[in-house]
Amino acid sequence: MIELSWTFFFQIVNILILYLVLRRYLYKPVNDFIARRREHTEGLLKEANESFARAKQLQEQAEAQLNEARREAQALIEQAVETGKTMAAEIAEQVRAEEAARRERLEQEIEEAKNLAIQELRQEVASLSVKVAEKILEQNLSPQAHMQLIESVLERMDDTYVN
Repeated sequence: MIELSWTFFFQIVNILILYLVLRRYLYKPVNDFIARRREHTEGLLKEANESFARAKQLQEQAEAQLNEARREAQALIEQAVETGKTMAAEIAEQVRAEEAARRERLEQEIEEAKNLAIQELRQEVASLSVKVAEKILEQNLSPQAHMQLIESVLERMDDTYVN
């Protein structure tokens, strides 16, 4: 049979006491420390994931704002081009209107100068007619001959100076 000595019995008791002491003062605090460390690590991981999600969301918002700014800039450019075209058309129309008004004024001035020249020529013709009439009167023409002479002179003057 197996003999059990007191030493063996004390060794088992010592191992049990050591186990209980280690469990109480070492194993439980180490497990608590590991659990706290795990919770802390999980919390950091959760915060990192949340930060990553926020960063991704902020990046998407920034890209959306950038795209919106690009669209607005393109719209402003298109609007500026349209405004430029409109202004160019308005300026061209204004220049055409001013040119037409200037042409009309010049035509009017030419017409007035022509009428003035015709009037001056008529006065000159009348003056010449009077002088011719005086000379004819000095020669004693009949009234009919006198009228025919004046009419023929006026017709020649009209043909010469008017046309």
